[in-house]
Amino acid sequence: MATYEVALVLLVDSSGAVLLQHRDEDVAVSPNQWSLPGGHVEPGESPEEAARRELLEESGLTADELRLLWSGPRPYEVGFPHSVTVHMFSGTTRARQEDVVLGEGRAMVFVPRDELLNRELAVSSALVLSLHLRDT
Repeated sequence: MATYEVALVLLVDSSGAVLLQHRDEDVAVSPNQWSLPGGHVEPGESPEEAARRELLEESGLTADELRLLWSGPRPYEVGFPHSVTVHMFSGTTRARQEDVVLGEGRAMVFVPRDELLNRELAVSSALVLSLHLRDT
């Protein structure tokens, strides 16, 4: 079984909307689903460095600050042959939708808080967004 680490970013704008990526249909993980931006932690890179790099690569945005929100195993999903440790960071931004530069995926949009759970979410994103909505 393959093992690796990923870092994801729950980026919140000034209105409370969260940045979500609509993933391509041909990706190996969570195709056609909505996910928080992020990706693999590269060798020699800390999870926070990976989170910042992936956010910039995928959206053109940076976070004002990042804090570790949650870290642990990716939720179980039938047919997913990997053991993944997920590092979930949260941060804020003064950026607006027009500042987003789509670097990966079908779309990258700030989704209003009351619409977050109305999308087909990747399993890790669904877990963390539920925690975020409960605690904020």
